[in-house]
Parts: sequence; C-alpha cells; structure tokens
Amino acid sequence: MATDKDTTTAHPVPAGVRALSASVTALADRPLFALDAATTRDTIQSLAVLEAKVASFKLAVLAHAEEVQVGAETGCTSTGVWAANATRSQKNVSAAQVRLATALESRWHRLRDALAAGVVNADQVRVVVNALKDLPDDLDKKLLDQAEEALVAYAVEFDPTELRHLGAHILTLIAPQVGEEIDRKRLEAAEAKATQKRRFTLSFDGHGTAHGRFTIPEVQAKMLQKLLHGFAAPGHVNCTPASDDPEGGKREWVKGRPSAQKLGEAFCELIENYPRNNAPKLGRTDGTFITTTTFDLLTTALGTATLDDGTPMAAAQAMRLACEARIIPVVLGGNGEVLHQGRARRRFTAAQTYAMHARDKSCTAKGCDWPPGLCHAHHDTLFSQGGLTDIEDGRLLCPHHHARAHDPAYEMKVHADNKVTFHRRT
Repeated sequence: MATDKDTTTAHPVPAGVRALSASVTALADRPLFALDAATTRDTIQSLAVLEAKVASFKLAVLAHAEEVQVGAETGCTSTGVWAANATRSQKNVSAAQVRLATALESRWHRLRDALAAGVVNADQVRVVVNALKDLPDDLDKKLLDQAEEALVAYAVEFDPTELRHLGAHILTLIAPQVGEEIDRKRLEAAEAKATQKRRFTLSFDGHGTAHGRFTIPEVQAKMLQKLLHGFAAPGHVNCTPASDDPEGGKREWVKGRPSAQKLGEAFCELIENYPRNNAPKLGRTDGTFITTTTFDLLTTALGTATLDDGTPMAAAQAMRLACEARIIPVVLGGNGEVLHQGRARRRFTAAQTYAMHARDKSCTAKGCDWPPGLCHAHHDTLFSQGGLTDIEDGRLLCPHHHARAHDPAYEMKVHADNKVTFHRRT
C-alpha cells in the first residue's frame, strides 16, 4: 500500500546529507569580501578536501545502489541509466561512475580510503584505476597491491597528467625487471599498431587553399612538433611587423605559445626550406617544383605563373620561391640550359624533364591525371629506332601508360593537343 511517510528521515545517512546540503546553502549567503588572500587560499584547499570526501561518499552510495539494483522497480536497464535519469546527467558519465564505484568497493580499497580522507581527488582516482586496469591480467597479486600503494603515494604529489605517465610505467618503478619487459612488449605492440594506422589525405578546395588530415605514430608526431616549434618560436615566425612598419623592419614580440595560425605558417616555411638534395627522386627530378612564366614577369613580379601541374600562382610568389631555390623557373632564355641533345644521350636530363613537367603538366594519356612528378619521360620515337633525346620528341607518361607505349600489342597515337591514346593492334 502506498504511503506518504518519508522513509529516509530515520536513517542517519540521508539525514547527514540534508544537514550538509543545508550548511552549504547557508554558506552561499555569506559575503566573501572580508576574506584575506591567505584565508582564501586555505579555504580553497579545504573545499578541495571536502569535495573529495563528498565524491568518495557518492561513489560508495552508487556502489550500494548497484548492489540493491535501484533501477529495477522503474525498469531501467542499469544503475547507470537510472542515475543518469534521476540526476539529469549523461548516461555514459553515470555508467562510468558506477563502474568506478564498484571497482573501489570490490578491489581498490587503499585508493577508496585515500579519496575518503581527501588525500586524493576524483580525477586522480580515475587515472589510478585506469592504470591498474591496464596491468597484465596474470600479474602477481603482491605486485598489484604494491602498484596501488605506490600510485596512491604519488597522487599526494603529482597531478592527474603526471600521475597518468607514472601509472603507464608503474611496474618499471616498483619492479624494474618485470616492468621493463612488459613495457617493451607494450611499446612494440603500440608502435606496430600505430604504424598500421598511418594515413595522410590532402584535398584542394579550388579557392587557393588545401585541407589535410593525417595520422602518424607519436614519435614522428613529436619530431614534427619540435620542427614546427623551431620555426614558430618567438623571435622567428612568432612575431609580427609593427603596425607602423609594413615592410617588417621593426618587429613586435608576440606573447604566449604559438597559435594554430603561427604553426600553419611554420608548416609552410618547413616545406619551403626542406633541402632539395635530401628529397627523394620523382622520376628524373628531385621533387623540385617548376613554374612557367616569362622573363619580364619573373623580374617584375607582376602577373601570374603556373606550376608544372597547372596550378596558378602569383609571379611575385614565384620570384620569392625562385630566390630561395624552392622553385626552378622555366623561362624563355632564362637559364641557358641545353634542352636539345639529339642522340648524344639516351636518357633525358633533369633540365629536359623539368621542361616537360612545365609543358605537359601531367601524364599525356587522355583521361589520365597522374601528376608530373610521378611520370616517366618517354621518347615518342623509340631511341632504339632512331628517336632523338629532345623535348620535342619526349612526353610524360605515368608508369602504366609508359608500359603501354612499349608494349608491342598496343599502338600509340599522338593527337593535335599532344595527348595520346592507345589501341590494341589487330
């Protein structure tokens, strides 16, 4: 039979919770202006201890709620779901709290008692439990107890971030011979998994900007981060021209860590300054960009230029990059390199290949868009049949179409637009 009687007032736990809530409510009405700095510091620390004690008691009650299945009467699928509905919380957060509460009550008693005493806080507790959970399942119980005891002691001194790092290597700290072998196997497995997950995607939006995503192992990511921080460090990229000096003669220091924009600028500078002699070969070239423009435009920095794949750029930028040896300009009469060598050599020179990059911009097979750097230089008239190693007799073909060009089963036809098609011979 239903009753209006409050069944919780007779129990000391809900009564104590109500009294604590009333005390906190009363504190909210007290003015703070009379608190000096020292007292304020002490109060904040005392509140942190109180918060840990309240968190400990809440976890204890959640563990009891799981034991008595508080959600059963309302048909909830779990205690976490009931708690989320009852407290207007996220279900995944409530479920995680119930799991943590159960773990503390059933296994990690030292950690539970430290939280109840206010020695550690709730964030540290979650870090320690996760670290202990990651230890091998077959680990000796004595070592497991030592690990818990050590992490509780570390929590007195270290914050959650530092504690997470210590937790990842706790066995090495308490039992070096055991921990180092486990760490080695764990690192090898993690590195192998990270290697398999390596990805890089790059897309161009058609408005002069490219967008990319990548996934790389942590070690290489740290190396990249350090390189970018070097370019973005204060006094280098991480400074801006003074407002009264648009030419950048005077510099103003920019405080704080490098922003995302500064790191983006640093990334561009890293790409532009990568040594060409260290770049892998792309066909007969070394990964250098080639731009086509006229001599007048290059020297006056007016007008536009075109990269070897057809991408347009301002002549001013082409001139800047040419000065920094990042781009080779293919200019009529610009560098005087010999592009015609008849039958003196069988293979096209790098200079001739650069010229074909600038002219063809991609594989010349109709419908193929392989970029010039991934293509081969091919003789239209085979060298063995009297062909000349001149750019007029050469073209860019991707590896697939280059093989077709040398396959006697196919005939290659050159069209008026310098594109080629292949047909199987009959």
